[in-house]
Amino acid sequence: MHPSISKYLPWVILGLLACLFVSACGSTAVNLQPSNTPSSVPVSSPTPQPSPTDLPPTSTPIPPTSTSTPTETLTPTPTGTPTPSETPTETAPPPTASGEDAIYVYYIQKDTGGPVGCGDTVIKVNTGLYRTGNNEADITTALSRLFNKQEYLGNLYNPVFRSNWKIISVNFKDYEGLADISLDGAYVRSGDTCDDSRVRAQIWSTIRQFPGVKTVYILLNGNLLGDILATGK
Repeated sequence: MHPSISKYLPWVILGLLACLFVSACGSTAVNLQPSNTPSSVPVSSPTPQPSPTDLPPTSTPIPPTSTSTPTETLTPTPTGTPTPSETPTETAPPPTASGEDAIYVYYIQKDTGGPVGCGDTVIKVNTGLYRTGNNEADITTALSRLFNKQEYLGNLYNPVFRSNWKIISVNFKDYEGLADISLDGAYVRSGDTCDDSRVRAQIWSTIRQFPGVKTVYILLNGNLLGDILATGK
């Protein structure tokens, strides 16, 4: 071998070895890249994931979301005007007539030593009703109150209660001072001879309480009541 060749021989060997090494590495790198050629080794398919509709319902229900919009609570602004109370107020009773404005009826107080009946007295009782100023209307009201079915008012006696009398008419002649009254019904006696005088006293006193009345003329079924009471028939 030529001396000049032997001088460079180790370097040539090293170069060949380097080329072989590089060739080996390149071949390995190529084999690691994926190939379009189907591989003989089967590739496992990924496990299919369930769709959202296939999921079973969870055990905890989701509360529904309210779609209503909350309204704002308004706080009333106090004003200077007081709120009326819901407590009902009591209604004051109507005023009661008294004195000369009132209509009275007359009852009997027995055994007083008075000039009526058998030592009795007539006592006026306030009905609480106002006079109208019309004598015909006021006499009608007074007699209607007197002709009731109550025998006693406290200790006051009402002998008229036994009789069933109805007022037919009341006429007042102002220029004569005459109260002309017509009644219908039956006069029922008690059997006490003092009651006839008591009945007359209470009826005539009830009518004469009104101003301008001077004479009382009363018919019962067309007969003078004064005569019926006086005769005891």
